[in-house]
Amino acid sequence: MPRMPILCVALLCAGLASATEGVSAMATQLFGQERAAKRVATGAVFIDGLYVKGPYAISREGNVILVNGRIASRFKVESKAAAAKAEKAATDAAAAAEDPAAIGGDDVVSDEGGATIGSDPTPTLGAAPKADAASGGRTPSAIEERLAKSGKGGGIAGRLSAQQRAKNLKDQSAKGTFNTDPTGNPEALFEEADYTYTPPSRPEPKAVPYVRPGAKKSMTQQLADAKAKETAQAAKRTAAAEAAPADDGDEIATETFDDLTEEEIVAYTKRFAKRRADLEKILENDCLLLLSSQTSGAQYKNRSVMWRFVTQLNELCQAPTASRLIATWRTTLPAGYLQRIFDNRAANAKEMQTLILRVQREARALQERSRNRI
Repeated sequence: MPRMPILCVALLCAGLASATEGVSAMATQLFGQERAAKRVATGAVFIDGLYVKGPYAISREGNVILVNGRIASRFKVESKAAAAKAEKAATDAAAAAEDPAAIGGDDVVSDEGGATIGSDPTPTLGAAPKADAASGGRTPSAIEERLAKSGKGGGIAGRLSAQQRAKNLKDQSAKGTFNTDPTGNPEALFEEADYTYTPPSRPEPKAVPYVRPGAKKSMTQQLADAKAKETAQAAKRTAAAEAAPADDGDEIATETFDDLTEEEIVAYTKRFAKRRADLEKILENDCLLLLSSQTSGAQYKNRSVMWRFVTQLNELCQAPTASRLIATWRTTLPAGYLQRIFDNRAANAKEMQTLILRVQREARALQERSRNRI
């Protein structure tokens, strides 16, 4: 008799271990767990191209989100310090690959040799001419003396006077001489001005008030344009709302729990909890949800798109290849994910029978309500 409780506990632990297979125990300790508070009977979920039959219970363990106990989304975990260290290591490796000193070679600068690298020795400059102690000024250089003897330089005194004249001319040009002398007439600057009125050769045309192009249209056309503009804005908002909520795209999620700070752990926990709540809300709105078990990437479409996709999927998958399915839906869903759905077409057709019946029933009910409303 005492063995029965032990056996029950062992079976319970084994069941929990199988339910969380693939989830890191360290991630669970750091980021905690969230159990599904309710089961959602609407929506359609595909994980790695395989349809998951509803109703759906969305839970979270660590950095992994599970749908009906199956891993549906995995987040990348890495501390900022580790990321900076890895980036520095990659930068150093790239610099070492481009640096000749890191790989050795003939052009490497040697601290011991240290003379030259494939060039002539650096020329040395002679000593500067010494000042004449008797005169107190500088003595002419050898080049100046040679020019003075040849007569081409005009002599040292001539060159110095030319430099002084150039300096004086520059100073005078900077000051300017326009209107610097006082005159007896204070209106001397305006003597040449002409303020007489010259009438135009012909009268100017009368002003025509500007009328906006939209105001020239009839009221019916203006209402139609306003409705079209509102429809376009609604479509734009819907497209923005249907954007994928993923942060990492198709990048394979990696887990590095070293050097995580308390602030990073809290931020990661909030992010994971928000994603779980978002996915649950998306399914409550009866949307199509595409997930990947190896990344945090996710994409969803509204109910009308989900209905059309579900009702057309079996017929499109009758083709020998996925080209027909991709050609029909590539503008709405990723082509790579459509290929995954086609690869799982046999299992999907079997599991989606209940979903197809529900969609057809709800679509007929909606059409009936619209007909009665008219």
